[in-house]
Amino acid sequence: MAFDLVVGTSNKPKGASVIVGGIEFNELPAISRLLSRVDSFFLHRISNLFEDQSFSPEEVDQALTHLLPLLALGQLHPDERSMLHKLIAALSYARWKQQPLNGIAD
Repeated sequence: MAFDLVVGTSNKPKGASVIVGGIEFNELPAISRLLSRVDSFFLHRISNLFEDQSFSPEEVDQALTHLLPLLALGQLHPDERSMLHKLIAALSYARWKQQPLNGIAD
């Protein structure tokens, strides 16, 4: 994977942290299209697959408030909807665990 999504207190996928998903280079167009629909700090930060990112539990909550309303849009391209589901799942798991979500560049 180009960018691992890891939930836990460490940005290393060991011990108390768990890999909950990932983003591949060929999925960047879907992220770009989602960014054209909503101005989200979360999407901006994860669109750079070459830098590690860390999102606090508060930022996870904020990211979900940006992304969840997009589910109601009927005109989403299939790869946009797939990316949206992947990101919401990772963010929701982090929220449930009340832990940070980390993006780790491979």
